[in-house]
Amino acid sequence: MSAPAAPEEVATRALSCYTANLARYLLRDDPGALDAIARSVRLAVRTELPGDALAVSHHRVPLHGLPRDGVLEHASAGTADAALAGVADELWRHGQVLVAASSAALPWSIARPEDSAPHLLLVDGHGPDGWHVVDDFSALLPEGRQDPFDGWVTDSALLVAMAPVDSPRPEHRLRDEHLFGVPVPPPPADTYRWFTLGPGGGTGSGLPDGWRVGADAIRALGDFWSGLGEHPDRARFLDDVWAASQHHVFRYARLLHTRRPSDRDAEAFLAASAAWRDLPMALHFAVRSAARGRSRPAVVRTTFDHLLAVEAGARRPAERYGYPSTT
Repeated sequence: MSAPAAPEEVATRALSCYTANLARYLLRDDPGALDAIARSVRLAVRTELPGDALAVSHHRVPLHGLPRDGVLEHASAGTADAALAGVADELWRHGQVLVAASSAALPWSIARPEDSAPHLLLVDGHGPDGWHVVDDFSALLPEGRQDPFDGWVTDSALLVAMAPVDSPRPEHRLRDEHLFGVPVPPPPADTYRWFTLGPGGGTGSGLPDGWRVGADAIRALGDFWSGLGEHPDRARFLDDVWAASQHHVFRYARLLHTRRPSDRDAEAFLAASAAWRDLPMALHFAVRSAARGRSRPAVVRTTFDHLLAVEAGARRPAERYGYPSTT
């Protein structure tokens, strides 16, 4: 059997730009948060949306309901001063606060402005040097390796990171709405945004009608991406597939690391993990081919057929170790 998952594959830095810092937030009071997130991972999609859009939900358990002392709720302000005051108040109340940011606006980001995307940051300190910020997100971007950050930023730097986006892309608003796994409409895009920990009125338990889940979702993605030749603009949803890949690879890494499965079961998990890990690369290849006028729908379908097969092989073994089926 292959070696157990490496430490970096089972920690917060293996997660997406939303979930990495949400996990860091949860870990302060719940050492089991990473396993709770791993067990929550599943794929659900909606493809019949206006503008040929794709909505993706990555978690069956609403993540904003995971904090032990309440529910994470959106907060917003229309001015910079009110935003800093709101973040400071939440920090005083709970010792940490998640803020909504734009990835390319972060002082440590290597992302190009045109590639900026929604991001969460963890603020856990305020003093004479400004705000102490943690960003556990790490990834290999087209520009190079994006490293995590743990340090101090000024008022102005935090405000630049949190600055409202004049005309957010539809795919970004969809990601914001589904970052917790169930639809939670974000505040208006022309406001500064952060999250407060409140008593909450429930988080909802599922998705509304129109969503396809598990194996049906994988088939829907196969249909969606095999149509690249006629719909080249679908490339703007590659980041959603990358996030799904990250979450599923993390899920299997946590399973391998914490459950120590039998050799036979571990091989099934490793095969599924490899298929998820390879998926974004295969779709990037398909996008580049379609851009050159050589769409490859058969290759795309073969990729998703293989993913379906290995996920089916891992489903029952995963359930035996306490990981609900993703299909």
